[in-house]
Amino acid sequence: MENLGREDKQLLRRAVTALEKLAEDPILEIEGGPPICPNCHTMNPVVVTEVQSGQGPLSEFAIALECTSCGSSFFAVPLEWALFTTYQEAEEEIEKRREVFGAINS
Repeated sequence: MENLGREDKQLLRRAVTALEKLAEDPILEIEGGPPICPNCHTMNPVVVTEVQSGQGPLSEFAIALECTSCGSSFFAVPLEWALFTTYQEAEEEIEKRREVFGAINS
């Protein structure tokens, strides 16, 4: 390190400090899976839900569903969010998913 200039040493110190700080941050590991009914194991079943109002943090959002394949109830908790500012953007994402899951259901 003695061959490095003052500016290089400062950059190295900043990089080490940043790396140490990153190591302190907790790692959030969430496992997700395909859209399968947890009761009858139907892949990507048609579901029904009743609209209920409520409020709370987006990270604690859950949906009560009923599977039309088996008639059983279950709860869905989104693990990852795809968020959009317009309905059109959301529809484009849903269409991409239809293509993927339509291929799986065929």
